[in-house]
Amino acid sequence: MTRNSWIVKQIYTDAKNNLGWLFKGILLAGGFIVGIKLLMFFNVPKEILFPVMWIAFILVAIYKWYSMKYDWQEDTPNRYDRAVKKYIKESKGGK
Repeated sequence: MTRNSWIVKQIYTDAKNNLGWLFKGILLAGGFIVGIKLLMFFNVPKEILFPVMWIAFILVAIYKWYSMKYDWQEDTPNRYDRAVKKYIKESKGGK
């Protein structure tokens, strides 16, 4: 298998496994494009338009990051318990 075919296969596998995140990313990008077009429709100068969109993008990114961090904190005990049970089962020879 060549490097390029391996990369394409990995991209396909990751996209298939993370389809929800892929759609969210597409919707987020589309939302920013619609926001830019909407502000341009109302004749907002580009000197104001792009800093406003960058600030909005940064705020959304910070919110998503801390939202994921919150979910990880809420989900950690359950993941740890499942991992321990799986490890014990595998160490005993079970599947």
